[in-house]
Amino acid sequence: MKYYLTIAASDNSGGAGIQQDLKVAESMGYWGLSAITGITVQNFMKLDSIYPIPANILSQQIELNINSFNINACKIGAVCSEENIQVISSILKKYELKNIVLDTVFSPTHGKAFINHGSIKFFKEKLLPHVNIITPNKDELSLLTGKEILNLEQGIEAALELAKQYNCCIYMKGGHYEGNTINEALINKNNVVNFEKEMLVLKYSHGTGCTFSTALTCYLGNGLLLKEACVKASEYVNYVYKKYSLLF
Repeated sequence: MKYYLTIAASDNSGGAGIQQDLKVAESMGYWGLSAITGITVQNFMKLDSIYPIPANILSQQIELNINSFNINACKIGAVCSEENIQVISSILKKYELKNIVLDTVFSPTHGKAFINHGSIKFFKEKLLPHVNIITPNKDELSLLTGKEILNLEQGIEAALELAKQYNCCIYMKGGHYEGNTINEALINKNNVVNFEKEMLVLKYSHGTGCTFSTALTCYLGNGLLLKEACVKASEYVNYVYKKYSLLF
């Protein structure tokens, strides 16, 4: 049995967060473990409310999972509070977890933010040095770097600086950049690999970031190299959301 751990918020609509992470992981052959950082009130269109889980309870959830199961891969999503950031950081320092993907989800498309934007610096310093890869979109990359990003070239330049500063890899998602195709990039401190994929017109797109980061985590847990895992995770998202768009 392969074990996947998601550290993220609960989505009562089932389309994102813990609920979507576990569905994706199960479809890829993993037993899904979870540590809930917060309870949200939301639907497919808007995030209304966030209630962070107390940090001591989050810590207990994560530690018991780590001590009970041989975890192959770990995804971190919405953290919901500075106290939870500190807990997760301390645990990442204490244990040698493998294949850690950090989905830098700060705000939904519509509704309340998962963490105060004044906490971004704390978030970077505590988490980025301890993960294998982060998966920001354009707006999240702008918050992480403190720079206005208007196009793909500016995004790559900002991501390179961030990768060098924190010695982490970055998969720069391209859905928020202008153009007829989606252009994305896998970046580390020494290298940039560009990707191009079709622009889908979706009736339903809730949870695409959660789906991508979980698929990427599971592919890394399967032993794929980072570049191949990114390509396959992107293909997985397209496959799943084409199906979803036929249902809604």
